[in-house]
Amino acid sequence: MGKLILIRHGETDKNVNNSLHTSNDPEVLNNTGKGQMTITANLLSSLSPSKIYSSKERRALESSRIIADIIKIPVEEVEGMQERNWGIFTGKPWREVKKVLDPMTLDERYNYVPQDGESWKTFETRLIDAIEIITENNFDKTIVVVTHGGAIRALIPFLLRVPKEESYKYDPDNASLTIFDYDGDKYSQ
Repeated sequence: MGKLILIRHGETDKNVNNSLHTSNDPEVLNNTGKGQMTITANLLSSLSPSKIYSSKERRALESSRIIADIIKIPVEEVEGMQERNWGIFTGKPWREVKKVLDPMTLDERYNYVPQDGESWKTFETRLIDAIEIITENNFDKTIVVVTHGGAIRALIPFLLRVPKEESYKYDPDNASLTIFDYDGDKYSQ
């Protein structure tokens, strides 16, 4: 049995302003975010992870490197664990996106593609593909994946084999740990 630890990156100024990040966002952690990741690394050390896999986004990589420096494990950037590309909504406050999404049915939201962005369905498929490769290559190990709040929210229904609308229940804090046991066939909390 292995252990999968999903960690949301540390706080950024855009998080504080509740604005959506862009794809390949140059935004870095703020001072609070750096402190959060130091605390997370210290908590994580007792779980003895063997490796960190990181989203290629700068804020996730910075978070991963803080952890790696403290607990002395390697970091590998992985494709597919980036946050959802919100296209035309990038940089806008979440409340503006909600105005568009709230009137939609679950199926409409799942398939909705913002201009120049990606759908929840495409985002979820990308994440699942990445997480399956990571866990298949690390059977019986404790591994860390540093990613994004939306990514964790979108992955939880897949990992727990519950309906996708369950994702609405989750809102991981910056630098939080979401821990699953996995046996190559299923995940549990």
